[in-house]
Amino acid sequence: MTHHEALTRLFDSWKVGDALRSGAHFAPEGTYREAGREPLVGRDAIVAHFTRFFRDGPRFEFFVDDIVVEDNRAAVRYRFAIADTGTSWRERPGCAFVTFSDGTISEWREYEG
Repeated sequence: MTHHEALTRLFDSWKVGDALRSGAHFAPEGTYREAGREPLVGRDAIVAHFTRFFRDGPRFEFFVDDIVVEDNRAAVRYRFAIADTGTSWRERPGCAFVTFSDGTISEWREYEG
C-alpha cells in the first residue's frame, strides 16, 4: 500500500468513527500532534483519544483538499468542520505534516490556518 493510500484509508476510518482502524495506521510508538495541544505518544494513547472524540465529541466533517507525498513524508491540506447548533457548521483550514516509518505513521503534526 502506498503512503497516499494509507492516508486515504485513515481518513475513511475517521469518517465512520472507527477508532481502532484509525489507530492501526500509526506506529506503536507513533506521535499524534493536534495544533495547540499536547502530543499523544503511542498507538494506545492515540486510539483512546480517537475513541473519546468519536464517542463524545461534536459532529464533524473532514475534507481533504491536497495530499503531497515525497518518500516517507507527506503534507495534507484539509478543512475540519464542527457542527454548531441546528444546521450551521464552523469550519477551519489546516495542514498536517506526516512522517511514515515501516508503512505506518510515526508522526502526524497539525497546523491551523
